[in-house]
Amino acid sequence: MINWICGFICGSFATLLLYSLFVGKRIQEEQDKANKCIFKYNEYRRKIRILEYQNKELEKQITEMQTKYSELATDEVK
Repeated sequence: MINWICGFICGSFATLLLYSLFVGKRIQEEQDKANKCIFKYNEYRRKIRILEYQNKELEKQITEMQTKYSELATDEVK
């Protein structure tokens, strides 16, 4: 009878231990996935900021060139 009780307690403990290890592993995998997603999000945000900056710079260059060539065109007409 005592063997049954000890066996039950040890079996329950082993089952609980294995279950907690598997759950811990699953949690770690989900955290890794979340970290990858966060990293990709930050990377895309960085790319977007770079493209926005480049767009602003190109718009500035376009307006500068338009004013420069419009001044040249008005000078030629005079």
